[in-house]
Amino acid sequence: MKEKGYVVYEGPSAINGKPIVAILTLKSNNVKTGNMAQLWIMARDTAPHIAKKEGNDDAVCGDCPIKKECYVLTFQGPLSVWNAYKRGVYSGLQIPLRLLTIRFGAYGDPAALPKWLIKSIAKNCKDFTGYTHQWNKPEFNFLKNYFMASVESIALKNKASKLGFRTFRIKSQNTPVNNSEIECPADSKGLQCIDCMLCNGSKEATNIVINAHGAHAGSLK
Repeated sequence: MKEKGYVVYEGPSAINGKPIVAILTLKSNNVKTGNMAQLWIMARDTAPHIAKKEGNDDAVCGDCPIKKECYVLTFQGPLSVWNAYKRGVYSGLQIPLRLLTIRFGAYGDPAALPKWLIKSIAKNCKDFTGYTHQWNKPEFNFLKNYFMASVESIALKNKASKLGFRTFRIKSQNTPVNNSEIECPADSKGLQCIDCMLCNGSKEATNIVINAHGAHAGSLK
């Protein structure tokens, strides 16, 4: 039987030290991303939907300002992966990373991972994308070498830019695109992430903006 995924990390969260697990699944039917390998970062001992409900998802989401309205439905994809992990479906990593285009954080903020692991995956995989809401904390400034700063306003975009991050901003439909941004090619050109890959924070490229969908769209600036 072909492996469906691998456990790449079990240990303390770099955000608050609580136990987490990171699982890399190899196939995806995600229409927006395309068939990228997906890295799921979850509380190790609590099902993701329960952790969110009880407010115990800080180990993997930190103080993300929009986690209550997060588009990721924790009782679907994350729970399915977490349950499979608990059943022992996933083994240790046994596939060359150079074959994989990886999405850091199908669920969870990659800031929760240890620096050595982020560096190793980024160095050895074919290509990657990723976003972090922990960009404003000094201890996570190194993430500017890997991930986009996820922001919800022009003011936050400007702040993150001053810290050296490229930004990925979600905005309301009526808010204009800043002159230092381009519209996400998924919206403007119909490209899947796997065919775009601009959301790799290490690349020399412009900032990205996308119109928000869902519960928090009306509150964005």
